[in-house]
Amino acid sequence: MRSIMPVLKYEQTTRKIAKLIEEGYGQGDGIAYRPFLDTIRVSSRGRVSRIKGFGGRVHHFLSDSETRLFYIYEFAGMQDIREHYPLLEGMEEIIPNLDEELLKRLVNQKTGEPLILTTTFLITKKDENGELSYFARSVKDYRQLENKQVIERYEIMKKYWEGKGVDYGIITNKEIPLMVAKNIEFIHPYFHLEEYGIEEEMQGFLKNRLVDMIGNSETKKINEILSMFDNEFNIDQGTGIAIYKHLLSRKILSVDMNEAISFKQSCNSVQILTKAEVGNSGSNYKYANPI
Repeated sequence: MRSIMPVLKYEQTTRKIAKLIEEGYGQGDGIAYRPFLDTIRVSSRGRVSRIKGFGGRVHHFLSDSETRLFYIYEFAGMQDIREHYPLLEGMEEIIPNLDEELLKRLVNQKTGEPLILTTTFLITKKDENGELSYFARSVKDYRQLENKQVIERYEIMKKYWEGKGVDYGIITNKEIPLMVAKNIEFIHPYFHLEEYGIEEEMQGFLKNRLVDMIGNSETKKINEILSMFDNEFNIDQGTGIAIYKHLLSRKILSVDMNEAISFKQSCNSVQILTKAEVGNSGSNYKYANPI
Protein backbone atom coordinates (compact mmCIF):
# COMPACT_ATOMS: atom_id res chain seq x y z
CA MET A 1 0.00 0.00 0.00
CA ARG A 2 1.35 3.41 -0.91
CA SER A 3 0.91 6.47 1.26
CA ILE A 4 2.12 10.02 1.70
CA MET A 5 4.82 11.07 4.15
CA PRO A 6 3.45 13.26 6.96
CA VAL A 7 5.38 16.32 5.78
CA LEU A 8 5.09 18.46 2.70
CA LYS A 9 6.96 16.98 -0.25
CA TYR A 10 8.36 20.24 -1.53
CA GLU A 11 10.78 22.68 0.02
CA GLN A 12 9.11 24.89 2.60
CA THR A 13 10.23 28.33 3.67
CA THR A 14 8.98 30.38 6.57
CA ARG A 15 7.33 32.73 4.10
CA LYS A 16 5.51 29.91 2.29
CA ILE A 17 4.24 28.48 5.55
CA ALA A 18 3.05 31.89 6.70
CA LYS A 19 1.20 32.35 3.40
CA LEU A 20 -0.55 28.99 3.72
CA ILE A 21 -1.68 29.83 7.23
CA GLU A 22 -2.83 33.28 6.09
CA GLU A 23 -4.91 31.62 3.36
CA GLY A 24 -6.60 29.42 5.96
CA TYR A 25 -4.97 26.07 5.31
CA GLY A 26 -5.12 23.80 8.34
CA GLN A 27 -7.70 25.99 10.04
CA GLY A 28 -11.42 26.03 10.72
CA ASP A 29 -13.81 23.18 11.37
CA GLY A 30 -16.81 21.56 9.77
CA ILE A 31 -17.48 22.70 6.23
CA ALA A 32 -15.10 25.66 6.70
CA TYR A 33 -12.02 23.51 7.35
CA ARG A 34 -9.21 23.58 4.79
CA PRO A 35 -6.73 20.67 4.99
CA PHE A 36 -3.09 21.70 5.21
CA LEU A 37 -2.29 19.16 2.48
CA ASP A 38 -4.58 18.75 -0.49
CA THR A 39 -4.58 16.85 -3.75
CA ILE A 40 -4.00 20.01 -5.79
CA ARG A 41 -0.84 21.31 -4.12
CA VAL A 42 0.80 18.06 -3.03
CA SER A 43 1.94 15.12 -5.13
CA SER A 44 1.55 11.60 -3.80
CA ARG A 45 2.91 8.16 -4.60
CA GLY A 46 -0.50 6.82 -3.64
CA ARG A 47 -3.86 7.19 -5.35
CA VAL A 48 -5.38 10.57 -4.50
CA SER A 49 -9.10 11.05 -3.89
CA ARG A 50 -11.49 13.94 -3.38
CA ILE A 51 -14.64 12.81 -1.59
CA LYS A 52 -17.69 14.93 -0.82
CA GLY A 53 -18.60 14.21 2.78
CA PHE A 54 -22.07 13.89 4.23
CA GLY A 55 -21.77 17.47 5.50
CA GLY A 56 -20.96 18.88 2.05
CA ARG A 57 -17.22 19.54 2.34
CA VAL A 58 -14.85 17.96 -0.17
CA HIS A 59 -12.20 15.95 1.69
CA HIS A 60 -8.71 15.36 0.25
CA PHE A 61 -6.86 12.06 0.57
CA LEU A 62 -3.44 11.01 -0.64
CA SER A 63 -3.73 7.22 -0.44
CA ASP A 64 -6.31 4.46 -0.56
CA SER A 65 -5.81 3.78 3.15
CA GLU A 66 -6.69 7.36 4.06
CA THR A 67 -9.81 7.23 1.89
CA ARG A 68 -10.98 3.91 3.34
CA LEU A 69 -10.51 5.03 6.92
CA PHE A 70 -12.45 8.22 6.17
CA TYR A 71 -15.40 6.17 4.91
CA ILE A 72 -15.41 4.17 8.14
CA TYR A 73 -15.21 7.24 10.38
CA GLU A 74 -17.93 9.08 8.49
CA PHE A 75 -20.29 6.11 8.44
CA ALA A 76 -19.69 5.73 12.19
CA GLY A 77 -21.24 9.18 12.61
CA MET A 78 -18.24 11.25 13.70
CA GLN A 79 -19.15 14.88 14.31
CA ASP A 80 -16.23 16.30 12.33
CA ILE A 81 -13.35 14.79 10.36
CA ARG A 82 -10.39 17.06 9.68
CA GLU A 83 -7.80 15.47 7.41
CA HIS A 84 -4.12 16.45 7.18
CA TYR A 85 -4.25 18.53 10.34
CA PRO A 86 -1.04 20.55 10.89
CA LEU A 87 0.85 20.55 14.16
CA LEU A 88 1.10 24.31 14.59
CA GLU A 89 -0.58 25.75 17.66
CA GLY A 90 1.36 24.75 20.77
CA MET A 91 4.29 23.12 18.95
CA GLU A 92 6.70 25.55 20.60
CA GLU A 93 5.76 24.06 23.97
CA ILE A 94 7.09 20.59 23.16
CA ILE A 95 10.21 21.61 21.23
CA PRO A 96 12.32 22.09 24.42
CA ASN A 97 11.53 18.49 25.35
CA LEU A 98 12.76 16.98 22.08
CA ASP A 99 16.23 15.47 21.76
CA GLU A 100 18.57 16.28 18.88
CA GLU A 101 17.39 13.39 16.71
CA LEU A 102 13.72 14.39 16.99
CA LEU A 103 14.48 18.05 16.36
CA LYS A 104 16.01 17.07 13.02
CA ARG A 105 12.57 15.88 11.87
CA LEU A 106 11.25 19.43 12.14
CA VAL A 107 13.83 20.87 9.79
CA ASN A 108 14.62 20.38 6.11
CA GLN A 109 18.11 18.94 6.34
CA LYS A 110 19.10 20.41 2.96
CA THR A 111 17.82 23.96 3.42
CA GLY A 112 17.54 24.38 7.18
CA GLU A 113 13.96 25.60 6.75
CA PRO A 114 11.17 24.40 9.08
CA LEU A 115 8.88 21.51 8.18
CA ILE A 116 5.28 21.22 9.30
CA LEU A 117 4.17 17.79 10.45
CA THR A 118 0.57 16.80 9.80
CA THR A 119 -1.63 14.17 11.41
CA THR A 120 -3.83 12.32 8.92
CA PHE A 121 -7.05 12.74 10.93
CA LEU A 122 -8.26 14.89 13.80
CA ILE A 123 -11.68 13.50 14.71
CA THR A 124 -14.43 15.20 16.73
CA LYS A 125 -16.82 12.76 18.38
CA LYS A 126 -20.14 13.62 20.06
CA ASP A 127 -21.57 11.29 22.69
CA GLU A 128 -25.24 10.68 23.52
CA ASN A 129 -25.21 13.61 25.95
CA GLY A 130 -23.89 16.02 23.33
CA GLU A 131 -20.40 16.16 24.86
CA LEU A 132 -17.53 16.53 22.39
CA SER A 133 -14.25 14.65 22.56
CA TYR A 134 -11.30 14.41 20.19
CA PHE A 135 -8.86 11.81 18.96
CA ALA A 136 -6.11 11.93 16.34
CA ARG A 137 -4.88 9.17 14.05
CA SER A 138 -2.04 8.84 11.55
CA VAL A 139 -2.41 6.40 8.66
CA LYS A 140 0.63 4.52 7.42
CA ASP A 141 1.68 1.52 5.40
CA TYR A 142 2.73 -1.13 7.93
CA ARG A 143 6.06 -1.65 6.14
CA GLN A 144 7.10 1.95 6.76
CA LEU A 145 6.91 1.53 10.52
CA GLU A 146 10.39 0.02 10.34
CA ASN A 147 11.75 3.33 9.04
CA LYS A 148 13.57 5.22 11.81
CA GLN A 149 12.72 8.66 10.42
CA VAL A 150 9.02 7.77 10.21
CA ILE A 151 8.99 6.51 13.80
CA GLU A 152 10.74 9.67 15.02
CA ARG A 153 8.11 11.86 13.36
CA TYR A 154 5.40 9.88 15.09
CA GLU A 155 7.16 10.28 18.42
CA ILE A 156 6.90 14.05 17.95
CA MET A 157 3.21 13.78 17.06
CA LYS A 158 2.55 11.62 20.10
CA LYS A 159 4.17 14.20 22.39
CA TYR A 160 2.22 16.98 20.67
CA TRP A 161 -1.20 15.36 21.10
CA GLU A 162 -0.44 14.17 24.63
CA GLY A 163 0.25 17.79 25.52
CA LYS A 164 -3.22 18.68 24.30
CA GLY A 165 -4.91 15.79 26.08
CA VAL A 166 -5.92 14.19 22.79
CA ASP A 167 -5.73 10.42 22.28
CA TYR A 168 -3.32 9.64 19.44
CA GLY A 169 -2.43 6.48 17.57
CA ILE A 170 -1.19 5.02 14.30
CA ILE A 171 -3.39 2.90 12.03
CA THR A 172 -1.81 0.77 9.33
CA ASN A 173 -3.40 -0.43 6.12
CA LYS A 174 -3.56 -3.93 7.63
CA GLU A 175 -5.87 -2.72 10.41
CA ILE A 176 -8.49 -1.14 8.15
CA PRO A 177 -11.39 -3.57 7.43
CA LEU A 178 -11.31 -3.61 3.65
CA MET A 179 -14.75 -5.09 3.01
CA VAL A 180 -16.46 -2.65 5.37
CA ALA A 181 -14.71 0.28 3.69
CA LYS A 182 -15.64 -0.93 0.20
CA ASN A 183 -19.28 -1.39 1.22
CA ILE A 184 -19.43 2.15 2.60
CA GLU A 185 -17.80 3.47 -0.57
CA PHE A 186 -20.51 1.67 -2.56
CA ILE A 187 -23.38 3.47 -0.78
CA HIS A 188 -21.68 6.70 0.35
CA PRO A 189 -22.54 8.85 -2.72
CA TYR A 190 -26.27 8.22 -2.19
CA PHE A 191 -26.55 9.95 1.18
CA HIS A 192 -28.25 12.92 -0.56
CA LEU A 193 -30.93 11.68 -2.96
CA GLU A 194 -31.60 15.07 -4.54
CA GLU A 195 -28.29 14.74 -6.38
CA TYR A 196 -29.83 11.91 -8.41
CA GLY A 197 -32.81 13.84 -9.75
CA ILE A 198 -35.32 12.49 -7.24
CA GLU A 199 -37.59 15.36 -6.30
CA GLU A 200 -37.45 16.27 -2.64
CA GLU A 201 -41.22 16.21 -2.15
CA MET A 202 -41.34 12.62 -3.41
CA GLN A 203 -38.43 11.23 -1.40
CA GLY A 204 -40.28 10.50 1.83
CA PHE A 205 -43.09 8.66 0.03
CA LEU A 206 -40.73 6.59 -2.14
CA LYS A 207 -38.50 5.66 0.78
CA ASN A 208 -41.47 4.60 2.89
CA ARG A 209 -42.79 2.44 0.08
CA LEU A 210 -39.47 0.69 -0.53
CA VAL A 211 -39.00 0.00 3.19
CA ASP A 212 -42.50 -1.52 3.31
CA MET A 213 -41.86 -3.69 0.24
CA ILE A 214 -38.61 -5.05 1.69
CA GLY A 215 -40.17 -5.59 5.11
CA ASN A 216 -43.07 -7.56 3.67
CA SER A 217 -41.09 -9.69 1.20
CA GLU A 218 -38.85 -11.93 3.26
CA THR A 219 -38.32 -14.66 0.66
CA LYS A 220 -37.76 -12.42 -2.36
CA LYS A 221 -34.36 -11.13 -3.46
CA ILE A 222 -33.52 -7.44 -3.18
CA ASN A 223 -33.08 -7.12 -6.95
CA GLU A 224 -36.59 -8.49 -7.50
CA ILE A 225 -38.05 -5.92 -5.12
CA LEU A 226 -36.10 -3.08 -6.71
CA SER A 227 -37.33 -4.04 -10.18
CA MET A 228 -40.93 -4.27 -8.93
CA PHE A 229 -40.49 -0.87 -7.26
CA ASP A 230 -39.35 0.84 -10.48
CA ASN A 231 -42.20 -0.75 -12.43
CA GLU A 232 -44.83 0.13 -9.84
CA PHE A 233 -44.09 3.83 -10.10
CA ASN A 234 -43.12 3.77 -13.79
CA ILE A 235 -39.85 5.51 -12.98
CA ASP A 236 -36.41 5.22 -14.53
CA GLN A 237 -34.78 1.84 -14.04
CA GLY A 238 -32.18 2.15 -11.30
CA THR A 239 -34.16 4.57 -9.16
CA GLY A 240 -34.91 1.79 -6.70
CA ILE A 241 -31.21 0.98 -6.48
CA ALA A 242 -30.40 4.61 -5.68
CA ILE A 243 -33.04 4.74 -2.94
CA TYR A 244 -31.92 1.40 -1.50
CA LYS A 245 -28.32 2.63 -1.27
CA HIS A 246 -29.61 5.84 0.29
CA LEU A 247 -31.51 3.91 2.96
CA LEU A 248 -28.35 1.95 3.76
CA SER A 249 -26.16 5.05 3.89
CA ARG A 250 -28.64 6.72 6.25
CA LYS A 251 -28.77 3.58 8.41
CA ILE A 252 -32.49 3.30 7.88
CA LEU A 253 -31.82 -0.19 6.54
CA SER A 254 -28.92 -2.34 7.67
CA VAL A 255 -27.03 -5.31 6.22
CA ASP A 256 -23.96 -7.23 7.35
CA MET A 257 -21.20 -4.82 6.36
CA ASN A 258 -18.57 -7.54 6.74
CA GLU A 259 -19.97 -9.20 3.61
CA ALA A 260 -20.12 -7.62 0.17
CA ILE A 261 -23.41 -5.81 -0.39
CA SER A 262 -25.35 -7.74 -3.01
CA PHE A 263 -28.69 -7.14 -4.66
CA LYS A 264 -29.11 -10.92 -4.71
CA GLN A 265 -29.47 -10.99 -0.94
CA SER A 266 -32.87 -12.03 0.33
CA CYS A 267 -35.02 -9.42 2.01
CA ASN A 268 -34.89 -11.27 5.32
CA SER A 269 -31.15 -10.51 5.48
CA VAL A 270 -31.94 -6.78 5.60
CA GLN A 271 -32.76 -5.22 8.95
CA ILE A 272 -35.16 -2.28 9.24
CA LEU A 273 -33.72 -0.21 12.05
CA THR A 274 -36.93 1.67 12.81
CA LYS A 275 -40.53 1.72 11.62
CA ALA A 276 -40.88 5.48 12.10
CA GLU A 277 -42.06 7.46 9.11
CA VAL A 278 -39.26 8.48 6.80
CA GLY A 279 -38.96 12.24 6.38
CA ASN A 280 -37.52 13.88 3.30
CA SER A 281 -34.10 14.04 4.93
CA GLY A 282 -34.36 10.76 6.78
CA SER A 283 -33.78 12.64 10.03
CA ASN A 284 -36.79 11.06 11.74
CA TYR A 285 -34.83 7.85 11.98
CA LYS A 286 -33.00 7.71 15.27
CA TYR A 287 -30.08 5.90 13.63
CA ALA A 288 -29.75 8.30 10.72
CA ASN A 289 -26.41 10.05 10.44
CA PRO A 290 -26.75 13.74 11.35
CA ILE A 291 -25.55 16.32 8.87
